[in-house]
Amino acid sequence: MKPAGYLINTPLPIGERGTAYTYVLAGNGVFLEAENPLVRARILLAEASVRGLAPLGPYLELKHSLVPGYLMDLVVSACCARPDQEVYAAIAWDGQEYRVVFPVQDGGGGHVSYEVVPNTVVGVHSHGGMGAFFSSTDDADDQGFLVSVVLGEVGRLVPMARARLCVYGYFAPAELEEVFSGPVSVLEDVMDGLPPG
Repeated sequence: MKPAGYLINTPLPIGERGTAYTYVLAGNGVFLEAENPLVRARILLAEASVRGLAPLGPYLELKHSLVPGYLMDLVVSACCARPDQEVYAAIAWDGQEYRVVFPVQDGGGGHVSYEVVPNTVVGVHSHGGMGAFFSSTDDADDQGFLVSVVLGEVGRLVPMARARLCVYGYFAPAELEEVFSGPVSVLEDVMDGLPPG
């Protein structure tokens, strides 16, 4: 099998699935599907009206349940302890449960480089006092298949957060409630630059 597959969304799909991801042409656009032992997802790449094909919708499924919210609270606390520099943490599946890992890293006021942690489901990094946005450096770093969260304004009482699903260089917005169980008590979730309303 090839890493990339291509399907047409008919009652009996036409085409072949890829080993890493599959492009799907549906009645409402082009989607990208991917699955590994940890995550299963579909994101919309481009809207289009294609007559004769059934529509699809996006989804995100963490195969070992949602991540406990208190793990994100621990990461936020660690980032808030260093508001003057960027910090990275991975929330990884260890075969039994999710755990927080702070890998070897080199961080400063406007950058952080780090070792990749195997089985990372959620990668979190802070932007110190800057806002919660994904930079071009973040885009280059987030080329795998995981959820990425950026924290901004970590010196505030309630830091900002923005989440996205990363599928091999393609990105789709995600909400914290799609990823974490229970409240993540110390964050204001930011979608498309606006607080949820």
